[in-house]
Amino acid sequence: MVDLREAARTDAHGIATVLVRSWRVAYRGLLPDDVLAGLSIPEREQFWSDALTARPPRTHAVVATIEDNIVGFAATGPPLVPADQDDPTLGDLYALYLSPDVWRRGIGARLHAAALDGLRSCGFTHAGLWVLDTNDRALGFYLHHGWTDTGRSQLDQGSGGVELRERRLHRDLST
Repeated sequence: MVDLREAARTDAHGIATVLVRSWRVAYRGLLPDDVLAGLSIPEREQFWSDALTARPPRTHAVVATIEDNIVGFAATGPPLVPADQDDPTLGDLYALYLSPDVWRRGIGARLHAAALDGLRSCGFTHAGLWVLDTNDRALGFYLHHGWTDTGRSQLDQGSGGVELRERRLHRDLST
């Protein structure tokens, strides 16, 4: 049985573990092996502990649990990229990650729906996200769930200084 609930600061370790495990599997072959091996659960845990302690306005984080163990999470809020910050009705899906051992069980779809509900509850009417250009699994998931490619792209700086080529997707929140 999978439960979804609002994330708390005490969830930081579980969120960090899911994020690192997910990246190491999902991005294998897409990012350099040394970057994936260098991902640090303690560093990610500190980031999430800070983020969940001092939540900026209009942000939302939800976790998926099985028997009280975190198996996934999603986070949303106002856009982080300056070019998107002028529109107060635009919210972003910052992250949606699942532990690889629960992929393809419908948990991602439930987390996605909860994330969109979180955006709506903060007053956003449409949403954007950035996805790794070569992440076909994620692109397929998002396109299946009503996201469209905007044609925009960016080069972001990831862990270990690796360049991340990302595509911008968009979704109306009225549906």
